[in-house]
Amino acid sequence: MELYTLLLTTFVAAALTDVATCLGCIPFFFVRQISDKSAGVFTAMAAGMMAAASLVQLVGEGLDRSQQFMAWDVGIGVACGSLFFLIAARWVEHNDELDLLALRKKGGAASLLIVLAMTIHSLPEGIAIGVGYGSGESSFGLAVALAIGIHNIPEGLAIALALRPRGVSTWGCMGWALFSSVPQPLAAVPAAWAVWLFSPLLPGLMGFSAGAMLHLVVSELLPVGTSQSGKTATATAFVIGVVVMIVLGQSVGMG
Repeated sequence: MELYTLLLTTFVAAALTDVATCLGCIPFFFVRQISDKSAGVFTAMAAGMMAAASLVQLVGEGLDRSQQFMAWDVGIGVACGSLFFLIAARWVEHNDELDLLALRKKGGAASLLIVLAMTIHSLPEGIAIGVGYGSGESSFGLAVALAIGIHNIPEGLAIALALRPRGVSTWGCMGWALFSSVPQPLAAVPAAWAVWLFSPLLPGLMGFSAGAMLHLVVSELLPVGTSQSGKTATATAFVIGVVVMIVLGQSVGMG
């Protein structure tokens, strides 16, 4: 694939995953609120899909390409990706004096925190999309983008659940949901370019993307799902998400 086509395809795919975040706000045009249990189930299912995309697709593909380094580059990449997400999340937590377009003033500190947290963790998701397409296999990039896009729907729902009770309109929630995933198309293009230029870095970058997403799943998504829906429902939804992602990923790869 030529570089121009690669970068354009990557940007369009990542932009669509950004737009998918808005879909999670749509229910609030019809109902005042969604039960915590339902939101937790959706979150756990998204966690399962992200975990499958991380381990089966990113790490699996990285290991296949990492024979000369005996998988150390993939393992180090996973550790670095996890550390990156941890640092980014703590930065958000310890800078609660920040404001963004008067969101704190209107919706309170919690509203600002969730938008900033979602925006920060969108960065490694964008990198993951770029790495997927930069690998040279468009079906692999599409599978990763699909997993992240589906994950973004309950993420948008989470933003709406946090902002609507604090006086932010449904249209406003959609705007903030869209904003929270802007780093995805912005990060995906340079990531794809870097992989295209430096293909030996691909296994490590795949590990990095997987590590960041796995840290997100374990530290953010699963605890939220468990607190809202309970252990049994969360575990069931998580496994369903894993199965769905494996089947979808295989179907895309065969296409």
